[in-house]
Amino acid sequence: MRTERRLFAAATALAVIQVVHAAIPAETESEGYVGPVVGLGLLIASIVAAVGAWQGRPWAPRLALVTGAFVAVGFTLYHAVPVHSPVTNPYPGEPVGAASWLSVAASVAIGAWAAYEGWRAERASQPAAAGASR
Repeated sequence: MRTERRLFAAATALAVIQVVHAAIPAETESEGYVGPVVGLGLLIASIVAAVGAWQGRPWAPRLALVTGAFVAVGFTLYHAVPVHSPVTNPYPGEPVGAASWLSVAASVAIGAWAAYEGWRAERASQPAAAGASR
């Protein structure tokens, strides 16, 4: 599969999994406004990265890399680390179902994939001479 298509697929999957995660209810005590606000920003960035990848924009790989990394690390810190604070919504010890946990795991995995594809597309777009001079 060509680099641009892989990048588009990863960025699109990142946007889709964020919508799926938001649609799955999770009854927790810690939910505040940080998750939805930051999540909306990351969703918009994912959609922009997907559109940019589709159109072959030179900034799309970097946006996918950064957004994917933020989603992967952010979901881990926000949901999986059992530390309660105003900026976290940890699932350990809360009555959340398997679907909620699976959507977090999928978000982390797809975020890492989008970051990798962004990195890969950036490397592929660099001139060959730049790599030879190292």
